[in-house]
Amino acid sequence: MKNILILIAILLSAVVLTGCENYTYTFNEQPVFEQPGLFTDYKIADQGLSNCVKQAILDHQAHKASEVLQLNCSNAGIRTLAGLEIFTGLTHINLDNNSLTEIKPLLFLGHLKTVLLTGNDQLSCRDGKLLADQTSDGVTLPAHCSQ
Repeated sequence: MKNILILIAILLSAVVLTGCENYTYTFNEQPVFEQPGLFTDYKIADQGLSNCVKQAILDHQAHKASEVLQLNCSNAGIRTLAGLEIFTGLTHINLDNNSLTEIKPLLFLGHLKTVLLTGNDQLSCRDGKLLADQTSDGVTLPAHCSQ
């Protein structure tokens, strides 16, 4: 009987603590533990890319740059990828139908597996082919790069 009461007390404690996971814990009114906030320490000048990254951080509840694994930024009017290089955990990126001319920041992302770039009619094919050599699942380049 005593063991059952101990088990019930442990389970009840676990339920109560789980329900308090988003709170700040204090001792004598001093914070002892605070839930980390979402990642905000980045600077991306391109408004379309910035909005896309912000949404991905929110969707995946990312607390640091390396926790952002996927971006779906198709049809976002993106012109430049400057600032994206800090998101080193990225594995899949959809950048279809934007206004990209170069993709150099993607060359520094070592975990990329899939990159979609169709519809970027002004894109430098040279960088696209370099990126294709680095990725495991491949890069889908714009039509003018396959000529």
